[in-house]
Amino acid sequence: MKKISLCLGAALLTSLVGCAANETLDTSRLTKVDENHASIEANGARYTLDSYIIPFNQPYFISVQRDDGKPLTVAEAAAVAQPYIEPRGCTQPVARRPDLDKSNGSKTQWIVGIEC
Repeated sequence: MKKISLCLGAALLTSLVGCAANETLDTSRLTKVDENHASIEANGARYTLDSYIIPFNQPYFISVQRDDGKPLTVAEAAAVAQPYIEPRGCTQPVARRPDLDKSNGSKTQWIVGIEC
C-alpha cells in the first residue's frame, strides 16, 4: 500500500511540475486563421496576435503575447484582442468569454475568448 501511495504521489508531483513549466499554450485542437496574424502596437508595447477557431463554431480564441517577452495580464491581453478581432470576423456585437481564457506558465502568452 505504501508503494502505491508513493507512486501516485510521484506521478502527481511530476504532472504538476510539467504543467508549471509549460511555456507554450496547447492549440492542437484549434484551427489557426492564418490571415488574421498581426503584429500591432498598443499601450506603448508591441504585440503578436493570432486567432484560432473551432470550425463552424464561435468563439474566436485570440493568442496575445508581447514582443518584448514580458508577462501581461489577462485584462491587457483582452484590451488588445477585442479591437483586433472585431473588424476581422464579427458581424454582431462582441462578447468576452473569460471562461475560455488561458495562459502559459509565465503569463507571457494568453489565449482570450471572444464571441461575436
